[in-house]
Amino acid sequence: MKKQAGTAMWTAGALAASLLLGACGSDGGSDGKIDGADDGAKKTSKSPSPSQSSDAPGHKAPEDIKLAKDAKNVFEDTETGNPEKDAVLADNQARINAVDRVITTGKEPDLVKVYAKGKSLLASNEYILDFANDGMSWAGVTRYYDQKVEFTGKSDARVTFCADESKAQNKVIKTGKLEPNDGGDQNYVFASFHTKRNSDGVWQAVSGSSQRGAEQCMK
Repeated sequence: MKKQAGTAMWTAGALAASLLLGACGSDGGSDGKIDGADDGAKKTSKSPSPSQSSDAPGHKAPEDIKLAKDAKNVFEDTETGNPEKDAVLADNQARINAVDRVITTGKEPDLVKVYAKGKSLLASNEYILDFANDGMSWAGVTRYYDQKVEFTGKSDARVTFCADESKAQNKVIKTGKLEPNDGGDQNYVFASFHTKRNSDGVWQAVSGSSQRGAEQCMK
């Protein structure tokens, strides 16, 4: 999937420089191997409350992180009835939107490091640069659903969700041409992320994996 940024043009070189500077401000701690996932979390002696994340530097609600006009992420199952779980989901959604904002507009690359750190930040940056180096973006709608949270510790949680990319298409930045989506079953993705709450109260993904062609997501 990829799209033309109608209001902003950028180059892979400019993005690379900006993303590199952002990555340099992050340490390289890792909890394990990742597959296109984020990694790293800040240790703290005192666990912040979930509500603190809204006051963290640079932190934004998912809906306040805007993609290009012709690209949209739709998140379902965002409320669990548990405020802590909802905070985890919100930061995971913000991470997804932050990455896609850079891909579709070329704006705010520094926002990614609010939700990603260390090797995880590098993985996110590499994903963004893959689009930029190919001169691509995306347009259409990606749907996220069956979002679930399981706490594995006081400041650790596992987030799982499905993604449906069947209504999204690659888009050539230079011409605005949409490429056909021939992904078929590969458009359905199951993802699992390990997240940690940092000292600012933000839940950052520290490791993760994804599976395309996931049968449990074909609905």
